[in-house]
Amino acid sequence: MNREQRQEIRDRLVAAYEGDGLWGVTNPAWPLPDGVVRGSDLHLAYLTLVYTISGGREPQALWEAARQTFAEDAELFDPHYLAYTKPATLVPRLKQHGLSHKPTSEATTWQRIGQALVMRAGGTVTTLLADHEDDALQLLAMLANSKTTFPVLSGPQTAPRWLYGLTAVGQHPLKNSEQLTVPVSPAATKALEALDVPASKISAIAFEAADALGRYGCSQRKPSQMFCPAAPGCPVASFCQYGTETNPN
Repeated sequence: MNREQRQEIRDRLVAAYEGDGLWGVTNPAWPLPDGVVRGSDLHLAYLTLVYTISGGREPQALWEAARQTFAEDAELFDPHYLAYTKPATLVPRLKQHGLSHKPTSEATTWQRIGQALVMRAGGTVTTLLADHEDDALQLLAMLANSKTTFPVLSGPQTAPRWLYGLTAVGQHPLKNSEQLTVPVSPAATKALEALDVPASKISAIAFEAADALGRYGCSQRKPSQMFCPAAPGCPVASFCQYGTETNPN
C-alpha cells in the first residue's frame, strides 16, 4: 500500500468519525459536563484526569461515567481539593457511576495527578502547558522525564492521547500536536491488519477513529468469516481484505 492510499484511509476514517460517526459512534469525550465551558481550566482538568484512567477502556462508557460523576461530585475534578485529600476517600466516589474500574490504584493515581498539577502549575493545566510554550513535543518530553510525578498520564499511549485531546476536545491549541503518535491499541491493530497497514504507532489525529473502527466495525466479523458484515457502513471497506466480499448466504 502506497503513501497516498494510507493518507486516504486516514482521511476517510477521521472524516467519518468526526461527522456522523462510525456505526453511530463519534468522539465520546466531546460532550461537555453540565456547567463546564469548553477550554476552561475546569474542562482541561476534567479531561486530564479522565484521560489518565482511559487506557484500554471502552470510550463511550468511560466518558458517560465521567459526565455523570461530575454532575454529582464536581469536587473530584478540582486539583486543589485532590492535592490535600487521601486516595482512600476517593474510592467509593469514583466507583459510584463506574468511572473507576480499578478503585484502589486509580484513586491513588487520580489524587497524585491533582497533586502534581498543584505542585507544578498552581493547579491549572493551562499554566502547565504555558510553562512548556504550549508545545506538545516539549510536554511529551517533560512527561517522559516525570513518570513519578505524573503516573500513568506519562505513559507512552496515554501521554500523546491526552495532549492531542486537549487540542481536539479542549480546543487549547498546542504546537506540534499533529506530530504526536500513539502506540496502536488492540482494537486499532485489528482494523489496521484488515487494511493491510502494518504499524506499531499511529498518528494521534487518527488514533480514536482507528480504535473505533476496530471496536465497533471490525469486531463484527468472526475470525472464520471471509466477508465483513459491517462493510456496508465502513468508510474504508474498499481498502479492506474482507470488505469487498459478498455474503454467500
